[in-house]
Amino acid sequence: MKIRLSYGTAVKMGLHRGKMLAEPTTAYVMLGEKCESNCAFCAQRRDSRKENYLSRIIWPEYPVEVLKEIKGFSRICFQTLDYEEVVDDLLAILPIIPYIPVSVSIVPIPREDIVKLKNAGVQIISIALDAANEEIFTRVKGSGVSNRFTWKGHWNALRDAVSIFGTANTHLIVGLGESDEDLVDVMLYLKKENITTALFSFTPVQGGAQPDVGRYRAIQLARFLIYRGYEDFLELADGKISKIRVPEREKESVERGLPFLTSGCPGCNRPFYNERPGGVIYNYPRKMYEKEIKEALEQLRNYSKLVF
Repeated sequence: MKIRLSYGTAVKMGLHRGKMLAEPTTAYVMLGEKCESNCAFCAQRRDSRKENYLSRIIWPEYPVEVLKEIKGFSRICFQTLDYEEVVDDLLAILPIIPYIPVSVSIVPIPREDIVKLKNAGVQIISIALDAANEEIFTRVKGSGVSNRFTWKGHWNALRDAVSIFGTANTHLIVGLGESDEDLVDVMLYLKKENITTALFSFTPVQGGAQPDVGRYRAIQLARFLIYRGYEDFLELADGKISKIRVPEREKESVERGLPFLTSGCPGCNRPFYNERPGGVIYNYPRKMYEKEIKEALEQLRNYSKLVF
């Protein structure tokens, strides 16, 4: 069996020579030869010609045995493609990995398979909604791209994961045509369902444009405050975030730049997954410098009013 490692993971493990502008804290492993799905935004889609990529990240191929020596990471995350034997392959690989927390990002699978993964030691299951509402989901991830996936089916799988693991994770992509209100509403609902949210910016690997960075900052701050337990902290105008009031007790966290760091499972930093080195950073993979925090807050203020 072959696997693929993200470029940064391979460099950190000494399997590939190269420079890292930010070191990954999680080991990212791609499982599967070819994806059966055709999600519009994904470099691994069935019709893609970029099989060695996921977003902007190159994933070199290695024998699965390299995972026996994995160390120096706080977590290992399996980014699985959609193919029939995916659960069997995971169950074969998990026993060879030295003890390390394991996350699995996977398409909806039967409840009994979720139970098998939990019993095999998986700590967190992630099932990506990607889209913030059903209409966009259908267009970019469902029948609109000849996929079998449905909005209801993804939600049912997430609820199965919560009932088995106690929690689950999902991904949301900013920039697929949704409104700010769509994103805020779905994150509020996800929080109530005990499902955490990892934010991504749309990455134009096959056409299109990334979202305005000021808008992304506003969504990042909204996500941060929602998962800190707040609901009534922003104002919307025509679906757009027009004002964010930062609660007094969160002022220090915002001024340290915490909302603008990579979100997801504990220990996940995904260096340059959405970004080009030297370009605009959407998700910071490390502690931000004072200049970067100031710039991020200014980007946010250019999009909506920020009140401390």
